[in-house]
Amino acid sequence: MVPISQQSVLRQTISLSSISPRLDFDCSVDWHENRKCLKVSFTWDIYSDTATYETQYGVVQRPTHRNTTWDMAKFEVCAHKFADLSEFGYGVALLNDCKYGHSTLENTMTLTLLRSPKAPDEHCDMGTHSFRYALYPHKGCFNESNVVQEAYRFNVPLLSIPSTIPDTCVSDRSPHFSLSGARNVVLDTIKLAEDDTRGVIVRLYEAFGGHANALLTAKMPFTNVQKVNILEEPMDNGDTRNSGLNLLPFSKTVRVQLKPFEI
Repeated sequence: MVPISQQSVLRQTISLSSISPRLDFDCSVDWHENRKCLKVSFTWDIYSDTATYETQYGVVQRPTHRNTTWDMAKFEVCAHKFADLSEFGYGVALLNDCKYGHSTLENTMTLTLLRSPKAPDEHCDMGTHSFRYALYPHKGCFNESNVVQEAYRFNVPLLSIPSTIPDTCVSDRSPHFSLSGARNVVLDTIKLAEDDTRGVIVRLYEAFGGHANALLTAKMPFTNVQKVNILEEPMDNGDTRNSGLNLLPFSKTVRVQLKPFEI
């Protein structure tokens, strides 16, 4: 327990598991400040002109210096699950599960945890908060790392559910959909189609900014595969030759071709 001030208290648990290099910070804050921010900063022995931040279905890079007024205006970046600072051969990612204000100045990374503005809501952020963030060191630069996968593991951890199925049956089970052949492709969403009870929507995206050829394998039988837009409307008019989808013969596998950051 760390007192922030006479009004606010931080309780923090730092943990390192035996199965991951990730260092987790589990925080609970009783926050009652006035026009102040709570931030956490880490300084690394890493030097790069840019830092990488996750956006929806992709990443953006922002400068780590303040050489121009344009750079000064980018003092904080809105990111989703991670920010990464890497050089040749090594890097560190700062992961979060609900805090999205990041900034990187030279080799110092900062994450905004809490604020206390008084307008338009004078009670903004007051009270008790629980959140987590983590550090994930990795080999290679960002494009060579598993930062995207580790950020998903941090935000969507594996859940254990009690079951009455025998252990032998569970061990023999395979996932309904599996992805292979391209580590830069993420299987993000599986859902039923909105207007077709027999259809299943599988959403993939390329996460690093490069071309990809992935193999999507389904356990369930299917008769057709189509590329659709965000409204689930067919985009290829039944012709899959130019859609980037190729159903392999005598199998339940589809070869998917993706362009940089394509969904």
